[in-house]
Amino acid sequence: MIFSLFTAIILLSSLTYLWAIKHKNQSLIYLLKPGTMLLIILFALTGTSSPYAWWVIVGLVFSLMGDIFLMLPKDRFLYGLFSFLIAHVCYIIAFLQINLQQTVSSFFTVGLQVIALLFFILILKRKRFKGRGSLSAAVFLYIMLITGMVWVSLLTGNPLLITAALLFYFSDATLAWDRFIQPLRYRHYFVMSTYFLAQYLFALSIHQ
Repeated sequence: MIFSLFTAIILLSSLTYLWAIKHKNQSLIYLLKPGTMLLIILFALTGTSSPYAWWVIVGLVFSLMGDIFLMLPKDRFLYGLFSFLIAHVCYIIAFLQINLQQTVSSFFTVGLQVIALLFFILILKRKRFKGRGSLSAAVFLYIMLITGMVWVSLLTGNPLLITAALLFYFSDATLAWDRFIQPLRYRHYFVMSTYFLAQYLFALSIHQ
């Protein structure tokens, strides 16, 4: 009953947030972006208690902090970036609590690294990075870390975690492309729908 109720409320909150974006309702946007994450955290808290669960919950909390930093009127991009960076560290630690029995081929491992490096090089060529070594270093570290999170999720062999990690990766890649390379018309919908779903799946994994 609680499981179904939380799922329905999170879905409703997510869809209402996307509706608020379309209609440029700032009040609802400021309420529902952190509000949806808070609902996901509460959903996670109703699951089993274990080291894995608590690391996921801490990751969700840092994600919530990142959301708040990124939605503030004054740019707090680096604060948001580091909040999500810590969240990914928490997710990686959570995955390591699982008995990792899967292997990832060298071809796939190298492929992930090459994609990450090419994406960073593409971003680095943009004008806003010139003379901003700290931003470049932070973005490079973040890209490597989220790529590492995807790689470790593959080691778990858990389809739920793999899907969540890939959705998070897609969400952040879309956000980075829009922010640093070229504006995307439907960026908000792509970024937030995949982001909320990824976080929901992380919370859902606690209930398995």
